[in-house]
Amino acid sequence: MNRILAAFLVISSLFPGVVKGQELGDNPALVAGLDIDPLRMTLLDNRRGYLETAKISVGTILRSRHFSTRDFNETHHGIYLNLDRWSIGTYRNSGDEQSAFVTYNPELYRKESFAINLVAGVADGYEGWNLAQDEYLPILGVSANWMNLRTLLSFDVVAFGFELPLN
Repeated sequence: MNRILAAFLVISSLFPGVVKGQELGDNPALVAGLDIDPLRMTLLDNRRGYLETAKISVGTILRSRHFSTRDFNETHHGIYLNLDRWSIGTYRNSGDEQSAFVTYNPELYRKESFAINLVAGVADGYEGWNLAQDEYLPILGVSANWMNLRTLLSFDVVAFGFELPLN
């Protein structure tokens, strides 16, 4: 839980405007606020005069398949919260350690209930891994979502789970 809180604090320090009433970036007209009923993040741009409602979803990371001869953990028991293009969560990683992660997920393609996103971020809990810096492993991949099913292809692994919209 402390790792998730730390990741949230990192995101909120990088993007201080998500705290209600603060400005986002250099644009004083762009203000963010949290509307609890129903749970959704709203952004209001006074200069353009429109209200944008962020997509919020909760997801699971259930299984994976590695393209390697090494013996990896393939069951992850993970959960994450997705707010528009940002995800934060925790899972049991391939080395059988608990990891927390944060990713940025811009949409590359969408057609009806099918979407492809870029996934870029960082996860902890990977001490001693080849690509890890200290215990932090970069995450880079592509996810495909069809209805509530989600698949992530990253480096030498494909992961599977579900994602359910909250709004």
